[in-house]
Amino acid sequence: MAALLNWVRGSSASLFERIQGEGNSSSRSRLSGLICSVQQHLIEVLNSRPGGCQSAVGLGVVDFNDATATTSDFRTSIERAIKECIEGYEPRISSATVQSVISDADPLLLSFHIKACVDFDDMGDVVEFNIQLNNNRRYCFSQDA
Repeated sequence: MAALLNWVRGSSASLFERIQGEGNSSSRSRLSGLICSVQQHLIEVLNSRPGGCQSAVGLGVVDFNDATATTSDFRTSIERAIKECIEGYEPRISSATVQSVISDADPLLLSFHIKACVDFDDMGDVVEFNIQLNNNRRYCFSQDA
C-alpha cells in the first residue's frame, strides 16, 4: 500500500488511453494529448447532472433552465457552478477561472471562457478555452477557442 502513496503520474494520458497504447513520447505531443483528454473529460463532467451518478452525487452542473434569477445573477451562478464542477471532478486541473462571455450578436448565447492550470511534467501550464451551451442544452467547445 505504501507504493500507492508515493505514486507519481509519469504520463499525461488517462489510464484507458495508456492501456490502449495511445501514450505519446514527445513532450509537445504529450501536452497536446493531455489537453485533449482534459477537454473530453470536461465535456462529460459538465454535461452530467447532479444526482445522475450514484458514486458521486454532486457530479455535474445543475440545469439552469428554470432559473428565476436576474441575468447577471444567473450568469454568475453558472460561472460558479462550472468552476466548482471543474475543480471538484477534474483532478488534472489545480485551479480554474470561469468568465461569462456576452456576445453582441447573440446576447442570449451562454458562452464561457475558462482559464485553468494543468500540471504537466512537474510544471504548471495554463490552458484557455471557450465553451458554450448549445441548442440541446449541452456544453461544447466553441470553434473560436
